Amino acid sequence: MVYGSVSDSAVLNLLSTSPDDQFLQFDDIPTVLGLANVTRPYHHLAFSAYNVFTPRDPAFKDRITEHDFNCAVSSPNALIGSRDNPDPKHRSKGAYFGIENKTDMQQTGLLPYFTLLSFNIKPMDAPLPGTLVSVKGYRQEDEEQPHLEWRVDFPSGYHLPLAVKMQEYSREKWEKLHGVEIVADFGEDKLDWEFCLDDLEVQFFKAENQEVGIPWLDQIILEDHHV
Repeated sequence: MVYGSVSDSAVLNLLSTSPDDQFLQFDDIPTVLGLANVTRPYHHLAFSAYNVFTPRDPAFKDRITEHDFNCAVSSPNALIGSRDNPDPKHRSKGAYFGIENKTDMQQTGLLPYFTLLSFNIKPMDAPLPGTLVSVKGYRQEDEEQPHLEWRVDFPSGYHLPLAVKMQEYSREKWEKLHGVEIVADFGEDKLDWEFCLDDLEVQFFKAENQEVGIPWLDQIILEDHHV
């Protein structure tokens, strides 16, 4: 709460928030030979160890199977991620997306964090013995350990993308996050495995100042004026 100066009437300046949902489909990013970097920032987020890819692009003929065309839940694009993370700003071991610039967000009236609502995900291909996907939520940029973590096991076999609703599936609200790391571990040796991600839904919050009258302070001011 921030209190303003009191003159003839008492006013309380409240910092309230209103949600701003963003549905990221990546279909507005053009690809060349089926691949592209994620625009930075993309809806206030930076993506490390991800690429935009177009599964049905002819360039992917014989490189992926038709069973992975469904990666693009909203056609034509999706993201493909892996554990290769070249961004030194982030200490994560997997593909990572997070707030690009806190200052820029605040200057546009947004609070510098987000809530992770939902996404579609699946491992590429279908080898034995299966793939374990871990999703980790961080609330600080330099945080060593995740504040939140949820896992899902994909057995061998071709899969449809799993539509993950974070609060429903993990029974926790993934709020006030700075970033999210996703790791796909293949087999008992936990080898890195590529996965695809699409239709990412996040929620930002607009900061709004509201002026609210305070009746009991108004009465005190009126009494002071009559003294």
